[in-house]
Amino acid sequence: MVENRMTRPLTFYLALWQSGTEAGADQIQEQEVDCPISDYTNALESDPNNATAYLCRGTAHLKAFNFDSAIADFTRAIELNPNDASAYTNRAGAHYEKGEFDRALADLNEALELNPKSALAYCNLGWTYEAMNDERKAIAHYRKALKIDPSLEAARDNLKLLGA
Repeated sequence: MVENRMTRPLTFYLALWQSGTEAGADQIQEQEVDCPISDYTNALESDPNNATAYLCRGTAHLKAFNFDSAIADFTRAIELNPNDASAYTNRAGAHYEKGEFDRALADLNEALELNPKSALAYCNLGWTYEAMNDERKAIAHYRKALKIDPSLEAARDNLKLLGA
């Protein structure tokens, strides 16, 4: 790690969730996650098997720094829809914020098993390895993220900060 570099907070990017369309293709749905947690709780009371509501509520918990609640909701979303890479990516973010880097790595690797072209997961792996003081792996993952999505500013900025 570069000794004279300013320390900066590392914050994960959250993944958008995916849902299958009638044609079977996945499409990214940009849904609002800024409504109160209670709104998602009410939705789950109506439909306790709504994986998207768990994912949304987990994201709201994560934004509110309620990491254990976020992990619980992302875990339930995964139980209901185990092929949703975004649920793994977002749960990794909660583990990361708690300093549970091995768990974050496991979730990000699972996300990549489900979606090998996730620049976001590679970028978040870079952040995790950087937090673990493994700059070599961090740089490799930031570069892989940029290879997939050259417009991903976080990966580009982090490479610059690492002098790579």
